[in-house]
Amino acid sequence: MVMRRTRTLVVILTVVMLLMGAVGGAAGGEIPSGPIKIGFAVPMSGTATSLAPDAGINAEIAVEYINKYEGGILGRPVKAYIYDTKGDPQTAVDVFGKLIENDGVEAVLGCLSSGTGLAIAPRVESKWKIPTLLLEATTMQMFTTAVPNPKYVFRIGPDDVMQSITHVKAVLGKKPDLKTIALGAPDYEWGHDVVSSFTKILKQLRPDVEVVYTFFHPFGEASPNFAAYITELMQRKPDVYVGYSWGTDGVAWHNQARAMGLYSRIPLIFDVFSGTAKGQLATEGVLGETRAGNCMFPPHALGYPNSKLAPMILERVGALPTYGMGVHMLTGMLYLKAAYEKAYDLTGQYPTPEMLAKTIDGLSIIGPCGITSMINHQSTAPGMAVGKLHQREDGLWIMEDMLIVPDYLRIVPPWMTVDEFIGKLGEIGQ
Repeated sequence: MVMRRTRTLVVILTVVMLLMGAVGGAAGGEIPSGPIKIGFAVPMSGTATSLAPDAGINAEIAVEYINKYEGGILGRPVKAYIYDTKGDPQTAVDVFGKLIENDGVEAVLGCLSSGTGLAIAPRVESKWKIPTLLLEATTMQMFTTAVPNPKYVFRIGPDDVMQSITHVKAVLGKKPDLKTIALGAPDYEWGHDVVSSFTKILKQLRPDVEVVYTFFHPFGEASPNFAAYITELMQRKPDVYVGYSWGTDGVAWHNQARAMGLYSRIPLIFDVFSGTAKGQLATEGVLGETRAGNCMFPPHALGYPNSKLAPMILERVGALPTYGMGVHMLTGMLYLKAAYEKAYDLTGQYPTPEMLAKTIDGLSIIGPCGITSMINHQSTAPGMAVGKLHQREDGLWIMEDMLIVPDYLRIVPPWMTVDEFIGKLGEIGQ
């Protein structure tokens, strides 16, 4: 009897020791010393700079914030490697290759345009295999055609459908008696996507509204001339014009439209990107979009993290961002921090790229756009907003009467196609 009890005790002690060893081994996983390398591939020259003129500075601010207020990642300070993509797809591919293969970064944040995102995403999935958080690249084709089953590629910015829902609801809210509308966009992937989405969603919510003019202008020409489009637009006399010109095209469109009197001839104009580049493109009273979500405009001194982030941006840049890229960088850093630390807590091991990617999917954080959740088949669904532009006495441009897209319209469920989701908007989107 004593021997049997002794053997039982030995077995129990052995199991306990093994369990303790397993737990002890997990808890003792070593965290590498020195800074953690994170890459930023962002436009600092070329067409995109009117949308994100301070992309490099905002990357520095995001890293400074993480190190100063969040204690780095797993106690390691973040070291940023920041390169200029010039808004060009091939340059973006080259930059990503340099960051991953030469600099040895553990994750990359980058890409403003759909073109650059579509160029790098398949290479990330098939070749580089490290967590990559796209700051924008909003085309729906990202996760339907380019990388339909993403493992390493995520997107912080909104997709075209979420963007278009916001735009349609803003226009209908500001112009409830809407009868006619006109749409204009650059002639490339994203431009066609947003016009198609906008038109389908408008038809679901207000089938009586007539689209009297749609055009697609050349994209990224050295000296664009939009006079013919502006003339035709004014002759059609729509109740509302929604324009998607951006970058250097946006600058040219805005200047030519203002000179030709467009803003005084049409009852309501929604220049989607009219509030970018520190307000240079802004026109008092027109509608503008912010992908910076629901926190960067007054009252911008909200809680974590904007009470600290907004003053940092104002001090370094001199204006609050209307375009999302400036704050998406901090959102991306907060996702990475949360994923690294959750993966380590769960396994006790320093996470591999694959482990990190698995942890990011489905993760929720509190960031500069409020509470967001990462869903790698689509995007984080950050709170997009539309409002009337107004310049304060201190020179800062802000948005008034902001509309933020409701939570239930911010994500296309994974069990539905985009067309099925749009088809349901007439039932749920009122």
